[in-house]
Amino acid sequence: MKQLPGLLLCAGIALAAGALQSLPFPPFTLADGTHPVDGILLAIVLGITLRQLVTPPPWLVRGIQAAAKNVLPFGIVLLGAKLDFVDVMRVSGQALVINVTCVLVALFVTLWLCRRFEVPRNLAILITIGTAICGGTAIVVVAPVIEADDRDTAFAVGTVTLFGLIAIVAFPILGHALSLDDMQFGVWAGTGIHATPQVMAAGFAYSETAGDVATIVKLVRVLLLAPMVVALGLWVAREKRRTQALHLKQKVPFTTLFPPFVLGFLLVAAAASLRLLPSFTLHLEDSALWSAGDVPVSISWLAKTLSMFFVTMAMAGVGLGVNLRGLLKVGPKALYVGLVATLVLAVFSASLVLAFL
Repeated sequence: MKQLPGLLLCAGIALAAGALQSLPFPPFTLADGTHPVDGILLAIVLGITLRQLVTPPPWLVRGIQAAAKNVLPFGIVLLGAKLDFVDVMRVSGQALVINVTCVLVALFVTLWLCRRFEVPRNLAILITIGTAICGGTAIVVVAPVIEADDRDTAFAVGTVTLFGLIAIVAFPILGHALSLDDMQFGVWAGTGIHATPQVMAAGFAYSETAGDVATIVKLVRVLLLAPMVVALGLWVAREKRRTQALHLKQKVPFTTLFPPFVLGFLLVAAAASLRLLPSFTLHLEDSALWSAGDVPVSISWLAKTLSMFFVTMAMAGVGLGVNLRGLLKVGPKALYVGLVATLVLAVFSASLVLAFL
């Protein structure tokens, strides 16, 4: 019960972020109905803003910390419902090769840049994953796996989102300048822009066909998040085990170090891919609370909706825990890395598209 006030505050910020995301004018809603400004980013911004205006009293702090640390794993597990491994089969072989190649290049280039600019390790990993895989969603999934602090998570989401928003405007202009057809532009947008809403916004701004292709390519890119999370989890577990082995005679088993929510995430993703998440209809009788009728229920839709709410709520907690002055100290280096990595990914992806499609 002591956590309830802070949890309610984070839930309120999450609802406010959702309302802001759906405002019927740019940049929140574009002409094609897409919402490029992610609710995750808005929750972080609202949380950081509130934190700078008022320091949370002790009776709120426990709930805020619980939202950032304990609510997030539930959101990540349910996030698996958004993945569909079958989508891999819907993309042409060449587009799939381009996709995987771009992800690998983005990973190596961004990590190299982070080392070159001496960006702290956890922040470097988060920016790398956000750039290479799927923006803010990838960052909030990976953050608890590598035990990143709130400051790194908030700044990584902000950095990746900033350059993704710029890409929404720049990509269609450049696509027309390069005379890309719908297939070429869709693959380029799907591989070169960070977050899924931003990919869709740029793709459908170009054409409906380009938007469809970009969405599918992006979803295939998102599928790479699962093996990436597992790999990072195993790496963190190995590092923990090695460190603890220096101080403990008995080694700690991997099963106690590997985050259990990663397994839940993979199981839900597998269930979604195999169409094991049911849809059914509730047949309601007349009562004092509702009228008679049929109500369709989709477990997949419920899981996706709850996952995004929980993740957004957790990011509100992250924002409320961030001291902006500390965030600004690490800012310039990470911004340089984000900008250069975005440019390298966009140019490399465009080169592959022009050469092979």
